[in-house]
Amino acid sequence: MPKTISFLILLFLILTTFSCKNDTLESAESKIETTAEPESKAPVKRAPKKDLTAEDIAIIKSVMSRIMTEPQLKKYASYLVTAEMGTMLSEEKGPFTIFAPTNLALGTLSGDRARFFASPENKPKLEEMLKSYIVPEKIDTEALLKTIAKNGRAKLKTIDGQTLIATKSGEEIIISNGMGTSVKVIKGGIEASNGVVYVVDGLLPTN
Repeated sequence: MPKTISFLILLFLILTTFSCKNDTLESAESKIETTAEPESKAPVKRAPKKDLTAEDIAIIKSVMSRIMTEPQLKKYASYLVTAEMGTMLSEEKGPFTIFAPTNLALGTLSGDRARFFASPENKPKLEEMLKSYIVPEKIDTEALLKTIAKNGRAKLKTIDGQTLIATKSGEEIIISNGMGTSVKVIKGGIEASNGVVYVVDGLLPTN
């Protein structure tokens, strides 16, 4: 699948929505036809409905799709598409646990830094930044809290080799990477077909 994965995912969502609307429309048309005078006209051929495959459904429910449909993560989704990581997060089984920064968090990047990540020649650095929030295993909220309760913290290795440390402060889950900055999970446990997504309220520095 090309890097236009965002378009394809949205297309699948539109297809399923259109199918439901089409059923409603057909029902309404049927009621009208029973009360109207019969007309002699050729039957209208309707295009067959597309049956989604198991792979299609998995993509629609993937971590990438969850990120794209979460209003607070539009910027992070855009960065993933720019870095051509959409296919990995939508088609690969993973599983993945993603601590995705909000739009507001990514909005704190300086203009120079944002332009740096937007430049094609800096794509490897953009990938590195994005991967620092992705753990190559599925850790749902229950499992994460159990580990923190047992050990006082949970150590999570990201796909770029960094270590995230999850702890609790009161009822809140805090994520840090040992560089003096921590972020708070403000929405967690968004289940997906190939992992789980957490929304965090800030950015973590990278090496």
